[in-house]
Amino acid sequence: MSDSTRDSSPMARRSFMKWAIHGMGAIFAAVLGVPALAYLIDARNRPARTSDLRTVARLSELEIGVPKQAAIYDIRQDAWTLHPNDVLGRIWLIRRDTDKVDVYTTSCPHLGCSINWEEKQKLFICPCHGGTFDGSCQKVELANAANPAPRGMDSLEHLLVRDPASPDDKPDFFIQVKYQNFIQGRHDKVPKA
Repeated sequence: MSDSTRDSSPMARRSFMKWAIHGMGAIFAAVLGVPALAYLIDARNRPARTSDLRTVARLSELEIGVPKQAAIYDIRQDAWTLHPNDVLGRIWLIRRDTDKVDVYTTSCPHLGCSINWEEKQKLFICPCHGGTFDGSCQKVELANAANPAPRGMDSLEHLLVRDPASPDDKPDFFIQVKYQNFIQGRHDKVPKA
């Protein structure tokens, strides 16, 4: 055997071992890195969308001074499952005048039960603990019982958007609402994060 073959053989072996170690390191990095990357781009780890204005009713559908309950729907995606027409929450719409409407959440500010409208008494009453509110959605103190609600019903941000299909002499409006939940049990109205 020549001396040149003997000298290059250990170098070739070292070179092979170096490449093999680097290759194994790359394989281990891929084995550990791909699941970590999949976790970071997974749909369940994305932040929730901010609540937008949603059309809930037409102004012409409401009678002045008569509360009407409506539901807020949205398309919700939970990981990879799509939920069309998912109910985000319920609201009370109260038409005050020909072109004014108030919007309130149905959640009681005491503990979050759904508030009902009692037509005979002309009051909003929470069936869980007796939270009572007048037609203006303000907290009412009754003579025979204490009102556990810390504040009046929670109003919601809303807009009246003119319906372009309505005639000019009798315009109609869409009621668009930004639905939001608020922290219960507090005297001040604080949105939930």
